[in-house]
Amino acid sequence: MGKVYSLLLRPIRTFNIENRAERVISKEKPTPSPQYPSVKKQIEIVNKVKPDFMKVHYQKDPQLHEYLKNVYVQSIDLKSTPKEEMISAESLPQDSNGSPLNNNEYCETLMVTDDKCTLQNVMHFISMHSENPTEYSVEKISEIYKLDKQIVENIIMNFKLFHLIKSKEADQLKLIYKEEEKKN
Repeated sequence: MGKVYSLLLRPIRTFNIENRAERVISKEKPTPSPQYPSVKKQIEIVNKVKPDFMKVHYQKDPQLHEYLKNVYVQSIDLKSTPKEEMISAESLPQDSNGSPLNNNEYCETLMVTDDKCTLQNVMHFISMHSENPTEYSVEKISEIYKLDKQIVENIIMNFKLFHLIKSKEADQLKLIYKEEEKKN
């Protein structure tokens, strides 16, 4: 349907197109777009401060024109160099099997500076704190890993490890949740 519609409207769009185009081109000065009130205020301020700004702005500066004449661009054709030289087989990896990591493993840095901690260490101290919060307190963890107490406290408060909920416990939790919904 769109093709038929365009075939019907094309003669209307192209009717007298040369004369219409010539009329627009032959206009001495194009009509300017409307200006915002803030732009009009800025133009008034510029006219008060420096009334001949637009004349100077549109005049050709001979010094700048000379600078432009002296500029030249020099290019190098890259097609002349063979592709074998650009891509050498020595720079490409020879082993495409990837790293020998299991799904649960990840790469860690060997050296960890003070005020830093690896993900494995974070998981360890979160699990130890959840098992025994009195023995593994925030102060103790910050001493062991040389971290700021506020950072350790934020980590313990905001990050939790996943726990497996067995089906009987899950059913009990569903019942408790439904009872709370009925109360509300």
